[in-house]
Amino acid sequence: MKQIQRKSPFWSLAGPLFAYLAIQWAVQTALILVISIPYMSDAYASMMQMDLERTGDMQELMDVGLKAMEPAFVLVMRYQAEVMGAAAAGTMILTVVLFLKDRKREKAFGIVRPEKKTASAYIMIVLMGAAGSIAATCLMAMAQLAFYDSGYWQTAGVLYEAGFPVQIAVLGVLVPVSEELMFRGLLFKRFRERQGFWYSAICSAVFFMFLHTSFTQMVYAFLLGLMLAYLYEKTGSLKAPVLLHILMNSGSVVYTEAGIFRWLGADPVRLAGAAIAGAFLCSAVFVGLRKAVGAGGRQSLSDTTHHLDMFR
Repeated sequence: MKQIQRKSPFWSLAGPLFAYLAIQWAVQTALILVISIPYMSDAYASMMQMDLERTGDMQELMDVGLKAMEPAFVLVMRYQAEVMGAAAAGTMILTVVLFLKDRKREKAFGIVRPEKKTASAYIMIVLMGAAGSIAATCLMAMAQLAFYDSGYWQTAGVLYEAGFPVQIAVLGVLVPVSEELMFRGLLFKRFRERQGFWYSAICSAVFFMFLHTSFTQMVYAFLLGLMLAYLYEKTGSLKAPVLLHILMNSGSVVYTEAGIFRWLGADPVRLAGAAIAGAFLCSAVFVGLRKAVGAGGRQSLSDTTHHLDMFR
């Protein structure tokens, strides 16, 4: 069975992941500094105006500096979505290059590309994304009613403060594309070169999960990561998980902007009904999707041998 050979399997996985995280950190740090630098001189001047020898209070000195920096902190929070979008765009320079190199390497090793799926498969993905975004958001809201997660609300509050076009561009498109290139296009596919589907899907989903900050988001990201890996496995194209990820994120943004989630959240029974209905629709669509992508039953999921389409 033909298989890609790499000099260092460990660094073929760890290298791109470390570089991805480093780029995100570098871009975010640089932009935060750009926003903060104009206020640093004011903070320094305010601190120098204090007679430190007279007060002898270092804490008071620090408080004066922090107070002068408050406008910078407000701006950083206000433009958090834009900063996230810039970081996502920065990582795509790396991931696109590596993804295309992997494609060339596959051709060099004679890996056969799977047949393209019909339009019906992508129609099913669209339907799943539309229903899934409602079900997932309602379920997370219900989880917050039972187990309050301050990190979830803090993150959501910051990101949803951005304008609607920014939310769509960043949360709906840039972030999903950058994450799919990294966690499915590179990480899952490279795991799959030597491991079975479940091992590869779980490992890539775990790394994807830890990219999120709150417990609620981590659980959601892990489950979504498994589904996205399944789509990549069965369709043989990164377009399928990218499409579903975009629809899930964009749907949440659109429904929130339209006030649908506010209306559902006003009545717990209504919220639970929407979650159940959305989950039912997702399940029904998933059955049709399995047929559209040519799922071969349980054996296709539990198979730990190497297939020709494992690298796509």
